[in-house]
Amino acid sequence: MVEQMLYFSNLFSHPDKYLEIHLKNTMNLAISFLSDIPMENLLLSKEKLQKIIKINTLSHDIGKATKFFQEYLLSGRDEESKKETRHSLLSSFIAYYITQKTFENENIPENIKIILPIISYINVKRHHGDFLDILIELDISEEDKELLHRQIDSIEEEKFNILIKNIEEPLFSEISKNKLKEIIEQVSKDIKIKRIKIKNLKHENSPEYYLLNNLLFSILIDADKSEVTVGKIERNLLEIPYTVVDNYKKDMKAERKPINELREKAYQEVLKKDIDLDQKIFSLTLPTGLGKTFVSFAFALKLREEIRKKKRYTPRIIYSLPFLSIIEQNANVLEKVLLKYFGNIDSTIILKHHHLSETYYKYNDNEIEPDHAKILIEGWNSEIIITTFVQLFHTLISNKNSNLRKLHRISGSIIILDEVQSIPIKYWHLLREIFKELVEKFNTYIIFSTATQPLIFKKEETFNLINAEAYFTKLNRTVLIPRLDESLLLEQFIENINIKPDKSYMFIFNTINSAQKFYNLLKEKTKEDIVFLSSHIVPKERLEKIESIKKGEKRIVVTTQLVEAGVDIDLDIVYRDIAPLDSINQSAGRCNRNWLKNVGEVYIYSLQDEKRRYASYIYDKILLDVTNNILKKDEKIEEIKFINYIQNYFYEINERKAKDISKNFLDAIYSLRYSGYTENENDKYIGIEDFKLIEEDQPKIDVFVELNEEAENLWNQYIKLKEIKDIFERRLEFLKIRDDFYKYVISIPKKAENLPAFEYGFGYISKDNLEDFYNKETGYKIKSDILLW
Repeated sequence: MVEQMLYFSNLFSHPDKYLEIHLKNTMNLAISFLSDIPMENLLLSKEKLQKIIKINTLSHDIGKATKFFQEYLLSGRDEESKKETRHSLLSSFIAYYITQKTFENENIPENIKIILPIISYINVKRHHGDFLDILIELDISEEDKELLHRQIDSIEEEKFNILIKNIEEPLFSEISKNKLKEIIEQVSKDIKIKRIKIKNLKHENSPEYYLLNNLLFSILIDADKSEVTVGKIERNLLEIPYTVVDNYKKDMKAERKPINELREKAYQEVLKKDIDLDQKIFSLTLPTGLGKTFVSFAFALKLREEIRKKKRYTPRIIYSLPFLSIIEQNANVLEKVLLKYFGNIDSTIILKHHHLSETYYKYNDNEIEPDHAKILIEGWNSEIIITTFVQLFHTLISNKNSNLRKLHRISGSIIILDEVQSIPIKYWHLLREIFKELVEKFNTYIIFSTATQPLIFKKEETFNLINAEAYFTKLNRTVLIPRLDESLLLEQFIENINIKPDKSYMFIFNTINSAQKFYNLLKEKTKEDIVFLSSHIVPKERLEKIESIKKGEKRIVVTTQLVEAGVDIDLDIVYRDIAPLDSINQSAGRCNRNWLKNVGEVYIYSLQDEKRRYASYIYDKILLDVTNNILKKDEKIEEIKFINYIQNYFYEINERKAKDISKNFLDAIYSLRYSGYTENENDKYIGIEDFKLIEEDQPKIDVFVELNEEAENLWNQYIKLKEIKDIFERRLEFLKIRDDFYKYVISIPKKAENLPAFEYGFGYISKDNLEDFYNKETGYKIKSDILLW
């Protein structure tokens, strides 16, 4: 590409990089990203989408041709805050103009002609930022126009002409310095007219414009960031047969026990199913502990093979889970499965991504530098991505540049949603509409995996991979025993507890306060060694404690609900404070999980403080009422009946739960209202930016706990980083220690009475002050009314 250019414009996009080189490289990367996406029934053909991508990528940094930007870049002075050095607005006017000219005579619906230039405009305008409400984005002030004219006046015409020539794209052939001022006036007028028409978007009740805009934006910003750092990383389209799981399971040499026979039966039933590729939503419902991880992964690999053979493309697999604790657990298992078969794998095959994941990326036997590794990880450059619900759903529903960058990797993928019952009910309708669009237009396949299948889709809309009832009715590991006639104080509750020497116990509470208080009461009563778990224990110690429970080294556990979903621990008797029925079912999954005893017992109590029930602080009243009414009907509920109770529970809450929140977000999506606004006290419109999968009831701060010598060394390294003046170099150095550093970080409420000193961006507890703030058994010594998890 470079060799074809006789001479360059001497305009630069980045230090030591010619602007035309960056634009053309970004275009080529973006086109390769698009070619990787299988799409059906979209508003536009792939050929037309490629035209838009060409326009967006070739124009996105043209605004850097101004003398203001070139002097800022070459001087190295920190003048980026000066309006004149900003390049995105000028670039966006060019993108709008060329898109408008390109599609004005195309045979496409009129509403598409209206929206396409606007999509190009906001894509380019915000390629370094986050989207705002579309009506705000289209509000062009006189001050904006004056700035644009000053920027155009500063452009060196000869250099600019060479730049346009070197772009070598006929669509840009009429662009010149003189033409730019005409473009500013023409586009300003056109946008003013379309701003009125765009208000009617929401009446179409379709998320397609939203997803199309976000997809094109995702491709642009990923290509832009990748071009500057890592360039193009070729996909590793290695064949991964589903028999890799069989191969691994053979080495496990599972004992011949009823539970293992059921696990194998379920595995074989799913894998023997014929796959109809027209069916894109699958349901895998199995009791806890029956190996859903192996089954769903093996089926996804089989589906991947089938798609590869018949549809001629290779989908990525995105394995998404709700909690960090089970991500680490499941990722380790899947890595072992692949290593056993292939002997050696790198990050192009399997990748973990969450906000605390290690900044490590291995490619062709080389470990990539942390700053480049971060780009590759956050862009999901792998065949199998293991990630959180937060990462996945905030990619689908977001206005943020950092979240949307990886959206194009979801198109054409196979998504496994494990423990899907953890999705808040208020978002079921919203996610259903987004999933439908992904499935119908973007060739995405979805596997819902859970012990308690929620009603996000109707039964007839999904394909059941297994006869769930046949497995639920053969398992009788546990019995639920509701004790809900009255709510008890913790001091009353402990009087009901009789710890037997030959049994193991787990007590699961809804708040940290109640768990800590009961821990102290139980310790005083039993004089035994008790394990305590909550999010206020540093992650390093928390994982060590879970491992000791798994090994059977501890027989009494007091915990918050962080152990509920997927954590592979097994105890004889479980006590659970009242919670929604799906959570109770998950708690029951930690009782007699491996069927080593005849029947395990799960007791359900309603616990309270002096004011109200602990459950009421964190759970929806409707969910608790429905659960309470269902459980009160029987003195005991055997596991073989769980499935019927769970189905009744989901049917009832689906009927009673309002869909207002989902409808409000869908209205924002249909309207491209990325940011919310308030017209008056009564008219408040939420924006897409307001979507939060996990609602934080209390603002929190991160606290570093200097628990041991390793923590002390990490803190000292962190302090030394502050001596590095260059912010990018400082971030790079922090990436090298970040993963170990965060093993000693917890989040606590800002309103806590005994906050530690705040140093260098973190609450900081030194070894000398450890006893004042941190208890090695129960974690942070907090003084507050109610703490969750």
